[in-house]
Amino acid sequence: MGTPGGRSHTHRVDTDDIGGVWARVQAALPDGWTVDGLRCASTGLAPEERSDDWIAVVLGPDGEERSSRAPDPVAALEGLVPPDR
Repeated sequence: MGTPGGRSHTHRVDTDDIGGVWARVQAALPDGWTVDGLRCASTGLAPEERSDDWIAVVLGPDGEERSSRAPDPVAALEGLVPPDR
């Protein structure tokens, strides 16, 4: 069964998987950076405001914020890892 508005959630990830990915991403970040959050990219409940994407956020030592958006939570978290790591 789909969600209201005709969208369907095709990505299912076990919460244990999210915890493991979160820990791996945190370990791969430069010193002083921390994974701060993971959320659905929807901005509201109206159909035009809904999104199946996920946004992951890291905070740096000076309050700098970086984010990664992807169609599933694991990819969003993994997108936070700097390319040289």
